Amino acid sequence: MNKVLLESRDGARAEITQHGAHLCSWIPSGGVEQLFLSDASEFREGAAIRGGVPIVFPQFSNLGPLPKHGFARTAYWQLVRAEQLSEGAAQAIFTLQDDVSSRSIWPHAFRAEFTITVEKDSLQMDFSVSNLGEMELHFQAALHTYFRIGALEDTRIAGLGGLHYHDTVTDDRNRYQEEAILEFQGETDRIYADISSDLKILQPHQTVIVRQTGFEDAVVWNPGARKGAELKDLETDGYRYMVCVEAAQILKPIHLAPGQSWVGSQCLTVVPTLG
Repeated sequence: MNKVLLESRDGARAEITQHGAHLCSWIPSGGVEQLFLSDASEFREGAAIRGGVPIVFPQFSNLGPLPKHGFARTAYWQLVRAEQLSEGAAQAIFTLQDDVSSRSIWPHAFRAEFTITVEKDSLQMDFSVSNLGEMELHFQAALHTYFRIGALEDTRIAGLGGLHYHDTVTDDRNRYQEEAILEFQGETDRIYADISSDLKILQPHQTVIVRQTGFEDAVVWNPGARKGAELKDLETDGYRYMVCVEAAQILKPIHLAPGQSWVGSQCLTVVPTLG
């Protein structure tokens, strides 16, 4: 499986496979691995990788007739370039365009582009879609980011208080979160609407700030013990060391007229805890 390695002038690193333009590793300058990647993951053609940052497009989950989470995460993406920029950041750009295979299940002409930029303590991901056809495009998208954590019981999410969400575990479509801090208690699978401020993944040793633009929703997911045990590509107790916080556009799919483009971004910044 072809891999692209990035390293910025200050030592920040990332690893991306052309299979799915899948970001598998991100290590900030002087830091440690920030992305969870399951040891039981299948790295083979046609299979989704459990962990890292799968690109969800053009369908989220099973909310439509396409394969779960669409086809982008298992497609082969073209590498446009991978380089160290003049200011020292490292960047890679990948593209995916419609072909016979994609048109057989989703009959649209499109071009998707995924740009990854790493420098110092931050990772920038930009995902864009252009409508190259003569029909309007409707799609959902998400950057399904798996964060590596020390322990689930010591991890909390800030920034979700006062938001409405769809709880997909109970299929309650209009829940409201009063608590300022989300703590994990069993399986969690929520789609939060109208994200307008940063989210924060709080751990004893660090905080990861999640900032998104273009994406209106955010998904928070952890399978919990029971469902985690049912996932063949997740190691035993793997659920305790991962949490997904993902920029997404799900509840209101994007509509693109012919010739139009859309872009959604997610920026991650690691802030170590002082002391």
